[in-house]
Amino acid sequence: MVKKSKKQQKPCEMCGCERHLTKHHLIPRAVHTKKKFINRFGKEEMKCRAIQVCKLCHSGIHDIIHDEKELAESFNTKELLMEDERIQKHVEWSRKQK
Repeated sequence: MVKKSKKQQKPCEMCGCERHLTKHHLIPRAVHTKKKFINRFGKEEMKCRAIQVCKLCHSGIHDIIHDEKELAESFNTKELLMEDERIQKHVEWSRKQK
């Protein structure tokens, strides 16, 4: 009898926990049709710029930073997100969850 190997799950790019991951668009889809963002990033870049995060981190990002335009302007890289003190606190909390 051959055992099926459990699929190796990648860790969350923010908290490092191995949970189910979701795609967080660093430039939110809500601004993909706005001329300002098309000129700044280009359509292809906006589609591709994303990180894989757990549901806790993904929800935390959107709970902390509600405005899609603010996310696109000021938090459009993982590094910019992780520099925010509110996000850092949330990531620390997320690491402690089961």
